Amino acid sequence: MDTDNLAVYSLVEQLRGYGRKQFTGKLELHSVKEYKWSIYYCHGRLVWASGGVHNHRRWRRLMGQYKLQIDFNKISLRTAEEIRLWDYHVLVILMKRMVLSREQISPIIESFVHEVLFDIIQCAANERITYYCDFEDEITPVIALIHAEHAIEQAHEDWITWRKLGIADFSPNLSPWIKRPEQLKEEASELTYKTLITILDGRRSLRELSTWMKKDLLTLVQSLMVYYHRGLIGLAEVADIQAPIPAIAPNRESSPESTQQLPEKRQEQSILSRPLIACVDDSNQVCATIEQIVTGFGFGFLGIKESIKVLPLLIEHKPEMIILDLIMPIVGGYELCAQIRRIPEFKDTPILILTSNDSLIDRIRSHFVGATAFISKTSGNEKIGEQIKRYLLNAKSEPEEKVFIDDLPS
Repeated sequence: MDTDNLAVYSLVEQLRGYGRKQFTGKLELHSVKEYKWSIYYCHGRLVWASGGVHNHRRWRRLMGQYKLQIDFNKISLRTAEEIRLWDYHVLVILMKRMVLSREQISPIIESFVHEVLFDIIQCAANERITYYCDFEDEITPVIALIHAEHAIEQAHEDWITWRKLGIADFSPNLSPWIKRPEQLKEEASELTYKTLITILDGRRSLRELSTWMKKDLLTLVQSLMVYYHRGLIGLAEVADIQAPIPAIAPNRESSPESTQQLPEKRQEQSILSRPLIACVDDSNQVCATIEQIVTGFGFGFLGIKESIKVLPLLIEHKPEMIILDLIMPIVGGYELCAQIRRIPEFKDTPILILTSNDSLIDRIRSHFVGATAFISKTSGNEKIGEQIKRYLLNAKSEPEEKVFIDDLPS
């Protein structure tokens, strides 16, 4: 057995041991590079895990998988313990206020635990890890109890698969970027080149790309390794984001009764941020009109007047609906619509074409570039509002399209 396998085996047995001993408390692990992880047990079951290089990115990504955009300005924690474990206690708040059920939160917690276990195992293969056991540090209330043996074994098996495929040295927390764009353009197909240029911006980790593209992490990494070994793309560390820690609640909000008095719907809206609608139109008047309609429904509004800024702003803000003017300078509405649909994150997002020329030819052409429907500029505010509500609240998902990364050579 080689050295790194021995170190991993020792770690896995250590983690299993706490489960077999029915341990309750916190197991804290430290690496030579000063990474720190915390794993919480309750009578030998796993309750929560956090820490590592991308603790806050992990939170944002895993919550985003469930279409949850948490407004931390609307959440207040009441004790120092809750502040210290804000990521877990926000889930507790979501459950208590019936935004999410225990059954919905449990798989989220399982995902946190699995990723932390995988990262610890990968780290153990390369550097020494030390342990600190705290019997006093318990998590309450307990949302989910995860079978420790099964969770540890699954993370270990995933690591073994990762290693066998020759990518043991590549952490899923690394960020890919285009190293030689000109050479990539010459060697890759036009579709593959455009896809890679769009997605590999050095700002997203491999895990974030996997989530964004709705593609299996292992398959994605294998596809990208072809270009990495040819020197066309690089892999770099990317910093964690700032912790979105909620505020401490004022004394007047500290009583449970004050929370219970809020209607369920109002509680949910106080936590979840409102849907965002983007309007792409070079006309100040049209943008102002759409903004008035959108904000009147309580939705968020993003106005974009320059067509060359559309894609970067959409990727940054991730709106739930896009209203697109057909006639735009530099880049027209048809081309913009097609470009937006090529981004996997927006393949199911309603795109409404805003036009004053509602002809059959325009409708057919819009359909082929991926538009959801038309909005006539002359139909009046009430009719425009009805269209927005219809497609934002009742839009049915289109059949899934093949993700462009599938075109990469294996």
